[in-house]
Amino acid sequence: MTPELSCYTSALVDHLGPAAADRLADSVRLWVRLDAPGGALAFSHHDRVDGGTLAYASTSDWVTARAALAEQLAEHGSVIVVGNTYHLPWSPQHRSHSVAHWFVLREHRGRRWRVGDRFAALLPAGEQRPFTGWLDDAALRTALTPLGRCAAHQHNRDVYALGVPVEVGDPDQYRWLRPGGGGEIAWPGEWLREPAAALAALRDRFLTDERALHRHADDLWAAARHHGHRLTRRGDLTLAATWAQLPKALRFAADSARRGRPRPGVLTEAFDRLIELTTRTEGYR
Repeated sequence: MTPELSCYTSALVDHLGPAAADRLADSVRLWVRLDAPGGALAFSHHDRVDGGTLAYASTSDWVTARAALAEQLAEHGSVIVVGNTYHLPWSPQHRSHSVAHWFVLREHRGRRWRVGDRFAALLPAGEQRPFTGWLDDAALRTALTPLGRCAAHQHNRDVYALGVPVEVGDPDQYRWLRPGGGGEIAWPGEWLREPAAALAALRDRFLTDERALHRHADDLWAAARHHGHRLTRRGDLTLAATWAQLPKALRFAADSARRGRPRPGVLTEAFDRLIELTTRTEGYR
């Protein structure tokens, strides 16, 4: 059964193989940087599960990109590519929002490419279902349309998608992940690495910064999925269920705030319940 993860980690597990799901479960965390430039937050959801073997590659020339993808696919059997949701027919954000989305190339025959996307979720834009199918060269090129410069919180998701900070390549170019490693950069800024402290800091930030709540609800949704994966595998269903309630509370609070009816009590209750249970169950202070 495919675990319920983010689009990044779904692609990683698909590319790396089933054992990567266990490595991911063992490495899940919630590290938060509060002092990132531009007022955005940064999140590290897990340690590296690829053994340090992957790095971003990019080029502005489609012919060069196509040749590199075909060669890498022939040698390694699959390739993670950086898609653009606006141009993905199977995405609920098709023709509405441009967001980076990882999926996997699995086979190449002439001018046709078999692609796979195991990510499944009920998103605000609609239901994302797993997809497997064939794209011709033109459709693949369109699917990988560069996103260009994006907001800081979206850029940070690419930087930490492998769990640690890495160079993400040029967002104005076609991008994919190549073997060979490299690309890691030093951890910038100050990070909260203790779960209860990180959750408390996020609670306080969201209570006073409505823009941060809107920007980062998806980051906490990803955190809830990753922690649910970790906790379900070890049998802690109560804490997993409590994590699952957090993004629901955040989205309710964000929607209420947009309507001019802030619900700080909803935020406080959801975070405090998770902090209390995390502290009691996992022994944090």
